[in-house]
Amino acid sequence: MSALHAVPLTRMRAAAVVDAVHRVAVRLGYGPADAGFAAALARQDFISGRCSAARAISDMVDALRTAMRMMRAQGGAA
Repeated sequence: MSALHAVPLTRMRAAAVVDAVHRVAVRLGYGPADAGFAAALARQDFISGRCSAARAISDMVDALRTAMRMMRAQGGAA
């Protein structure tokens, strides 16, 4: 049981934020570098204490969707 307490909860949540945002970005059609950058931004928002993990994921996913819609409307691709 003590091994469970050795891993900080914040670090686990930050990793979950990165994983979730990266997966969504790839599914939306972003390349690996762009997906990684978006995931890093969301992680930084969470780590800095600006927002919760769920809020960091939600805000970044909304931003990614909006950007992808705008790119597709202009005839481009990620």
